[in-house]
Amino acid sequence: GGPALGAPAPTATPTPVGTAGTAVPTNGGTVADYQVGPPRRPDIHHDNGFLQNPNDPNDPNPIPTESPGLGDYAALAEWEVKLRGARALQGVPGVPHNDIPDGLDTYDHFLHGNGADRHFDYERFVRTDPAGQAVLTNSTRDTQQAAEAAYNQMVAQDPSLAGKPVTFQVTGSQIGVGSSEQFPYPETENWQKAIGGHSVWNSATVTVYPPETPGGKPRFEMDMTLHAEDRYNFNPGQADINTGTPDAANGRLERTGLGQQYTNYGTLQRHVTWDQGSPENATSRPIGGR
Repeated sequence: GGPALGAPAPTATPTPVGTAGTAVPTNGGTVADYQVGPPRRPDIHHDNGFLQNPNDPNDPNPIPTESPGLGDYAALAEWEVKLRGARALQGVPGVPHNDIPDGLDTYDHFLHGNGADRHFDYERFVRTDPAGQAVLTNSTRDTQQAAEAAYNQMVAQDPSLAGKPVTFQVTGSQIGVGSSEQFPYPETENWQKAIGGHSVWNSATVTVYPPETPGGKPRFEMDMTLHAEDRYNFNPGQADINTGTPDAANGRLERTGLGQQYTNYGTLQRHVTWDQGSPENATSRPIGGR
């Protein structure tokens, strides 16, 4: 009735460990702050562009719009023509701004989406913009370090956990993308127009297996989700990086409700495996076969 000779030993079911809400002591070794527990969206503040309360830059509520005039409708018609013309030029060799499909999609939603949330493909950002790859690499490493810190804390509190497979969840705080070397601003015109500076946060389910040989290192397996979000609007005093067009040209559409700000959301998932103490040698693959 026993297992056949030479058959691999059955793998024990990992034991759930950790108390939700427990802070993970990374001692400044991570960019984000982490806690044990299921995914928990951080309190991410988005500005309201040309609808921001002039007396309170932190007011989350946009000020009321005003009625558009004939000049505003004429401006809207002009921007509609520009949008259609730009779409016609996509992929045409030698013409400027011929590779901005995502930027055009986000602007189209500004004009026609009625302010509804929009979901975009963060995998595509990672695949087509060097900044996207840097964000994924560095946010993954950040979460790996948090996973190791959480495990070390649990084992310190209960040394018996070191000899058994365990599983737990971690969730992180907001990381700003666009103002640091680790998390740089998009390099391509397409993604500068589509999302520009934005916020990400990571959550993960972590499973740790004890060493298979004496003196070995525990093996970590992590199913990580990167969550991204960005408020699409225009801001007083700013201008388009590539054309120099002032944001005020579209800000007037915001003020009159002919264009409406909205929030972009994107996610990606990775299965990451590494040995304790060597997060830089991890293997990573998309979850879901993408």
